[in-house]
Amino acid sequence: MRFDEATYDVLVAGYGPVGQILTSLLARDGHRIAVAERWPDLYPRPRAAHFDHEIHRTLDRLGVTAALGDDVVEMRSYDWRGADGELILEIKADTLAASGHVIGHLFYQPTLERTLHARLREAEQVDLFQGWELVALEQEPDYVTATLERTRQLGEGRLERTGEQRVVRARYVVGADGANSRVRTLAGIGEDDLGFAVHWLVADVGFDDPATAERLFAKLGDSTQWCDPRRPHMSARVGKHHRRWEFMLLPGERPEDFADADAVWRMLAPWLEPGEARLERHVVYQFSSRLAETMRERRILLAGDAAHVMPPFIGQGLCSGIRDAANLSWKLDLVLKGTSPDTILDSITEERYGQNRRTIEVSLRMGQVSCTLDPEAAAERDRAFRSGQAPPPEPMPGLSGGIRHDDPLAGSLGVQGLIEHDGRQGLADSVLGNGFCLITRAEPHLSTTDRETVAAFGIRTLALGHSTVDLDGRLTGWLVESGVDAVLVRPDFYVFGSVRRIEDLSALLADLRQQLVVSEDS
Repeated sequence: MRFDEATYDVLVAGYGPVGQILTSLLARDGHRIAVAERWPDLYPRPRAAHFDHEIHRTLDRLGVTAALGDDVVEMRSYDWRGADGELILEIKADTLAASGHVIGHLFYQPTLERTLHARLREAEQVDLFQGWELVALEQEPDYVTATLERTRQLGEGRLERTGEQRVVRARYVVGADGANSRVRTLAGIGEDDLGFAVHWLVADVGFDDPATAERLFAKLGDSTQWCDPRRPHMSARVGKHHRRWEFMLLPGERPEDFADADAVWRMLAPWLEPGEARLERHVVYQFSSRLAETMRERRILLAGDAAHVMPPFIGQGLCSGIRDAANLSWKLDLVLKGTSPDTILDSITEERYGQNRRTIEVSLRMGQVSCTLDPEAAAERDRAFRSGQAPPPEPMPGLSGGIRHDDPLAGSLGVQGLIEHDGRQGLADSVLGNGFCLITRAEPHLSTTDRETVAAFGIRTLALGHSTVDLDGRLTGWLVESGVDAVLVRPDFYVFGSVRRIEDLSALLADLRQQLVVSEDS
């Protein structure tokens, strides 16, 4: 057995998009990261196909959005069609959202993973152990010891362990290793089952002929849910060159009934013939809804599908995992730098469990409406929707607890707009960089203690109309509409708190300092 003497700041188990993004965020802040991934190579097939405006903002901060090229497209709408195939509901997705981007985007996951991997492979502070499976964890007072075992790939979807082992030590371990998380199991963390389990066939196709792709996209739209009681199904673009179909399995059908490609092409026959596209992947998934009981067990943390599994009806599975990564990364950064005690990590479960549970509940309600197999219930639903009784799209939930001030704006998603600051123009994140952001309608007058707090947490300040020009009026409009003079936004884009009068800013900063407990030698 080989022992790696160095102690890493964080060991990330799992190298899908959530693990890659968490590693990228932590490495960007200067921390030494090890990554353990049981597969020796990146997975070459698409899985997630949607990210929203908030996730676009995270990808922007990592500087990878432009590199995705035409493998990401803006989503214009999410259409629902009734039992007769006609439209019953159109959910617009092309409006500008709080984060400064349109609400929805459709993308090809392998391109995102390859882009992130290329950057991490060159990062000096990151060690990638691809082809090494985490098999054991032992928590000590100051670190976690992880045993990794080398794997060998036998074919697509098959691995075996070789017996060669190495031991890695890290101050914290994050399990981003999927729904069947080994980290979660080894940490002894249980799961809450929210009671949804339905099998669906997922089929991804790729197009070599752009004209064929565009013709089909024009016919089917960006994303469409057929609420057909004979067989609920959906289809969505996956970037510009791929498309996905999902079909609900009916009572009496088994996953093995769709193992053969011919069976899949029969399902696709209303839209495609085999010569018009490549069948890149087909698999039967069980859409389910589960939540880890906690996202922290001492020095072990969870993120992504290891912490929550949700049905795909609102496209928030990957988005929720990336929100986990954004939440974990800034708190781990403060702890690892000695600015804050590790008790702030307790807030991860408080903040993420509640938001993830409410997101799953929204997805479940959407699934229950769209997946009925009762023709009479489907007809009644269609009539109600067409008569204007369709429920409005539910907004994404904010944070209801955790590290936040006690005011109405706290826990909501922060707004991003176009600004000019220090001679630079662009979206606020691209101009200012990362970290806490204080947005004010007046030039703040900070006390010595206030300035110490600003320095300790690296808080950047946008004084609208003073040091900062609000080019599109979005930030000013947000503050005016909210009736506040100042807003303090966390590094994960959620509002820590706000004050109605600029004179009360010292109390807001004092609360931040108290909750994050700056150490004396920071």
